[in-house]
Amino acid sequence: MSRTVRDPLKRSLFLLSELVRRDLSVRYAGSFGGAAWALLNPLILCGLYSFVFSLIVRIPPPADFRGTYTEFLLAGLLPWIGMQDGLVRSASAVTDQAHLVKKMSFPVGILVVASLLSALVLQAASLCVFGVLSGGFGAGEIHLLPLAVGFGFQALVLAGPAFALAATSVLFRDLAQLIGPLLTVVFYLTPILYPESLVPARLAWALDANPVRDVVGFFRAGLLGTEAPPAGRTLVWASVFAVLAFLGHRFFERSRKVFADVL
Repeated sequence: MSRTVRDPLKRSLFLLSELVRRDLSVRYAGSFGGAAWALLNPLILCGLYSFVFSLIVRIPPPADFRGTYTEFLLAGLLPWIGMQDGLVRSASAVTDQAHLVKKMSFPVGILVVASLLSALVLQAASLCVFGVLSGGFGAGEIHLLPLAVGFGFQALVLAGPAFALAATSVLFRDLAQLIGPLLTVVFYLTPILYPESLVPARLAWALDANPVRDVVGFFRAGLLGTEAPPAGRTLVWASVFAVLAFLGHRFFERSRKVFADVL
């Protein structure tokens, strides 16, 4: 590989790392807890869900799961929080950095990638804490292959929607108000709070049409030793989202020409 090819790649990687570092540092700048909130926020939310759904609503874990409902819940909820954070922040990646888009010449798409990466970094940190606690005091068992596949599959699922949302949010500002409700719908249609066995047979199609189900499945397999999603189904979804990632990025690049004028 020639130096002329390597240098732009090095500059892009350096810029990406700086944007991720800046995003992580800015999130908690000025707060007393600082970066500790990256772990405290999801843990507080997970504690609330655990209290409500294990002590009040009393949803049972899967019949063949030897751990507690709290472990079952957290292993699915933490990846979902990462996905939600990645999509929400990607949607505003361009509008939040309007001063850079208007004043500098650089690959604007890197702002979207940085938003996704920072969300996945925070997710990885929270999963590490969960893995240590669950492995030390619960039924957790770490399996690296499903975790690696889970992160890769998750990034692929997020890529296309993230680019499409980032571009559309510049052109139609009302989209930001719709993302939250749409994500709430996906959340409750995904077996995160409840095991798949509780879904009525007549609604099984909703599970099969939901790729987030398999994202959660891989993380539960990697953290709790449960059965991973079928390879065939995963390959089908991966092919679909590879196409969506291409189309989302293409739409973003075509829309980029008018960003400076709209912003």
